[in-house]
Amino acid sequence: MRSGIAADILLVVLALAAAVVSRPAAADDRQVCLERTKEASAEIIAACTRAIQSGDYNGEDLSSLYHARGCSWPWTSFADRDDRALEDFTAAIRVNPKAGGSLLNRSHIYNQRHDHDRAIADVDQAFEAGLSDHGKRVGYGERGYAYQRKGDNDRAIADYTATIQLNANNSFALMARGNAYFAKGDFDRAIADYNRVIAVDPEYAHDYAAYGSRAIAYLRKGDLRQAFADVDRKQALSWLAAGVFLAALIWLCCRGGARSFGWRSGRTIIEMCEQQLVDLRHTNAALEKIAAAVEKRSSG
Repeated sequence: MRSGIAADILLVVLALAAAVVSRPAAADDRQVCLERTKEASAEIIAACTRAIQSGDYNGEDLSSLYHARGCSWPWTSFADRDDRALEDFTAAIRVNPKAGGSLLNRSHIYNQRHDHDRAIADVDQAFEAGLSDHGKRVGYGERGYAYQRKGDNDRAIADYTATIQLNANNSFALMARGNAYFAKGDFDRAIADYNRVIAVDPEYAHDYAAYGSRAIAYLRKGDLRQAFADVDRKQALSWLAAGVFLAALIWLCCRGGARSFGWRSGRTIIEMCEQQLVDLRHTNAALEKIAAAVEKRSSG
């Protein structure tokens, strides 16, 4: 009898000891999970998973664990890493509907998948939950991008402008707003934004073709001198795209008699082209072909 009681007491003691040991272990897992470093993504994901499965956390604490694991998946080589991240952000939002970071991250994934309506809905929900200035910049950028991809350039411009008001040197927002202005045919404002991108972040301007976009905007305005200046920078376009650009311009200027009369008159090619642009300004068909050719090459 005594031996049976002793055995029961021993089991209880062992269970309590195991619980005491497991609590710090779960706490350690939570700490590791929330570190979120790229170099240790596998360890972080494992720690997050253990902490989530421990049952020790709920509410905002549990949401933060799902969020941290969701942020770590993109650093892995899993083929379905984006799906896993989406699942974790969704779980974080389900536990805490005011999880602004998870809402913004999920909106980014939705934008990548061209599900722009859901991206907009997530950003709206994040704003309702309350965001820091950094969160607002991200939110305006994601929502502006979604609106722009849906063809709603006015709303896109409004969101990009709000982003720029929070950070005047936001290269992404400046470039994106310039593109939205360009799509609306407001080439002066587009050029102004491209100018700012080039001034504040030359590397970004090079990588995202600010010079090329500005050259096309100048071309659409009929300002060939400025357009040629941007092409001549060698930062605007690849040599092949520049060749397409120049060949199209020569074709444009030579049609309608410039080839027959221009060379003998001693005028420069720019002067001849400017005259031809005056004649063709109302139809604008040739300019559309030039812009399409250059844009196709730049985005390819």
